[in-house]
Amino acid sequence: MNLDRIRRVLNSMMIFTFLIFGALVGIIFLLDTPLTKSVAALPFAFLFISAMTLITTGQIKEKPKAAMKYVQEWLAICIFVVLIAAAVYLVS
Repeated sequence: MNLDRIRRVLNSMMIFTFLIFGALVGIIFLLDTPLTKSVAALPFAFLFISAMTLITTGQIKEKPKAAMKYVQEWLAICIFVVLIAAAVYLVS
């Protein structure tokens, strides 16, 4: 796959997830929702995905030959964190 395409997709994903994080935090503040584990789990999962995407994009820029390895690691870590956030949301 083309490295430029991978970086553009990751940059778009980073911006999109950060906007979702901002929207969720805005909704929490506007509705004056009490901060519980279940309320805080979802926005911070999106913030984590955005930060991991930024890190992965930087790694790809430094070592373009290992791009597929970085993308696979990014995907595995993001899935793991989303599953943890979902578990926290369901348990709380």
